[in-house]
Amino acid sequence: MKMPSLFACCFFVSALASVAQNSFIAGQYVLQEAGRDLGPIRKYIMNQPTVHGASILIIWSHVDQGAGQYDWSSVENQISPWSAIQKPVNLIVWGTGFTSNNATPMYVVEDPGYQSVTCHGESYPVYYNSVYKQSYQTFIKALLNRYGSDPRIGYIRVGLSRGGEAFPTCLAALIQLGGYTDLDQFNSVWESYIAEMTAVQQTVPHTAQLVTPVNQYGTLGQYEVPDWEAANAVTLGFGFGCQGLQLSDTISYPNSPCASDWCALFAGQPATVPRYLQTISASDPANVTGGVGSLTVLLPFALSLGAQALEIYVDDWQVAYDPTSPNYAKYGAAYRRVFAQTQAALGY
Repeated sequence: MKMPSLFACCFFVSALASVAQNSFIAGQYVLQEAGRDLGPIRKYIMNQPTVHGASILIIWSHVDQGAGQYDWSSVENQISPWSAIQKPVNLIVWGTGFTSNNATPMYVVEDPGYQSVTCHGESYPVYYNSVYKQSYQTFIKALLNRYGSDPRIGYIRVGLSRGGEAFPTCLAALIQLGGYTDLDQFNSVWESYIAEMTAVQQTVPHTAQLVTPVNQYGTLGQYEVPDWEAANAVTLGFGFGCQGLQLSDTISYPNSPCASDWCALFAGQPATVPRYLQTISASDPANVTGGVGSLTVLLPFALSLGAQALEIYVDDWQVAYDPTSPNYAKYGAAYRRVFAQTQAALGY
């Protein structure tokens, strides 16, 4: 599937008129995953003018040593290369990992009151269990006290389940453990947890923009919870966003909802509400039907609905700027062009 250049151009003209110029977050950011080789980022990517800064991962267990002791060196080591070139850094906080959960500190996991559920061979916390929840709240407050008004920081997103998301991992096991008879009962529990965890963030004085994820779950077409999550974020003065941008969104909307209803949620907000997006995984420069999609299609679409901050995988930046990327020769020029057009639309 190839988008005609005229269509893409029209998309960008529309985006220029609709994107808010939010000084806190507007830009394209390198999504700097944990354990990623920084060599290509430093050599080919970070000094590009289209790169506004980075979104880095803060792993709870890497910082929290227990007994109120924190080692922030892993955070500072990620921030310092970007601050040295005067580019902002966004913090994405992980309380739980995706697999082999090593993001939750062992002092929490080993607490007698800690609860977990298992699915697909992996164990995850019961996020609203008091031991996990209260321990994580203490860490969130410590992090916001340290970085919430740090001028190097653009925005902060606290993950409320796995990674930087707000998806109830092992949903069936959570429902069974709680003895809930239907999804509506669980939804009330989940929304109460989200409300408490976001309200805690608001209690710490800060100047950095706070954003929060919205995620659908359960039966297909259940968008009540992400719609509520977005409304809760706006009420608190937070931004919000989604990590599910993909080609199917551009095809289905507006006739059908996008993943987690993000398209309708973005389009329904005033320009002053910060909105971020991340693709569901690294993009597909070939734009094969059924795949993630090419950024030449996804970025104009995101901007047309008011996206302001775009968290972009290193692999995608390499397509544009790293000649060792297998996709550089064929797709590099198109990706460089769409990054430059997006930069102009966002005004940085």
